[in-house]
Amino acid sequence: MVEKVVLVIDMQKDNIGKFCLHIIPKIKILVEEARKKGLPVIYACDTRLKDDPIFERFNLPLHTIKGTEGWKIIDELSPETSDIIVEKPRLSAFYASNLDFLLRYKGIKTLIISGIRTEGCVLKTIMDGLELGYEIILPVDCIASPSKENHEATLKILDIFPVKKTNVEDLIKSLNI
Repeated sequence: MVEKVVLVIDMQKDNIGKFCLHIIPKIKILVEEARKKGLPVIYACDTRLKDDPIFERFNLPLHTIKGTEGWKIIDELSPETSDIIVEKPRLSAFYASNLDFLLRYKGIKTLIISGIRTEGCVLKTIMDGLELGYEIILPVDCIASPSKENHEATLKILDIFPVKKTNVEDLIKSLNI
């Protein structure tokens, strides 16, 4: 039984900016290698309704509205039919989604986390995953933030938790994927 999954967070058209272009090729390598070895790939997608109060509460522009072009995953990381898409209404991929159910149903014990933003959705998903008992592997060259300072601070905070930090090349070698 496969016990690991690659989780790709928020790599959608409305969310992509210059700050994260450098991680797209790395995530692509990770996803392609995972598929070759039969590891599930799950896309956790920021999913909003037009009247979501989060826009006003946090003074955010409308983005990732379900059904719009901006909600779609970027072309470079297009899901395949075997991949799973989980809609998430908030920062954590676990909050108000069926992610935990899917992972437990599939016998998954380890999450390989990639995507954006390091200090937001990535961090929240890691913390919730740890609290739910999952092992976390974090290829740091597969995550990004618009703020280098926030990115580095988040990685430093994660040092106190049982998160295995690596890079995609070493991860592929060590997992034989």
